[in-house]
Amino acid sequence: MSTNVKNNVGLEITVINPVIEKLGDLLANYQVFYTNLRGLHWNIQGDKFYELHGVYEEYYNEFAEKIDEVAERIVILGGVPANRFSDYLKISTVKEIAGVSDWKIGVRNVLETLQFLVSKLRELHALAIKSGDHGTVCLANHAIKSFEKKIWMLAVYSKE
Repeated sequence: MSTNVKNNVGLEITVINPVIEKLGDLLANYQVFYTNLRGLHWNIQGDKFYELHGVYEEYYNEFAEKIDEVAERIVILGGVPANRFSDYLKISTVKEIAGVSDWKIGVRNVLETLQFLVSKLRELHALAIKSGDHGTVCLANHAIKSFEKKIWMLAVYSKE
C-alpha cells in the first residue's frame, strides 16, 4: 500500500503543491493585469481611442475567463485560490498602473506584461510536465498560444 497521498484527480499532493503555488502566483499576476486592462480601456484618449478601447475590452474579457480557469485549476488540484486583492498585490510581480491615456504607453505596458506572463506560463508548463499534471499543461499551452499571438499583433501595431 502506497503512503503517497493523492488529490481527487490522482496526483500526489507533495508533487503537485509547487504547481498549485505557481498557479497562485499566476492568478495574482492575472488579476492585477486584468485591473490594469480595465483602466486602460476606460482612460484611452486620442486618435487610437476607437480601436484600442475595443481591444482592451476584448483582452480584459478574455482575462476574466482565464482568471476563472486558473482559480478553478487550483481548486481541482486541492488548493485554495486567493480571492482578496490585497493578497494579489503582495504576490504579483505585475504592478498596478493608473490614469494611462497615452496609447503608446498603454500598448507598451500590455506588450511587456504579456511577454512577462508568457515567461511565467512557460515555467508553469515545465513544472506541470515534470509533475505529470496534464490539465495544467493544457491550460498553459492554450494561454501561451493566445498571448503569443497578442504579442505579435501588438509589436507590429506599435511600430507605426
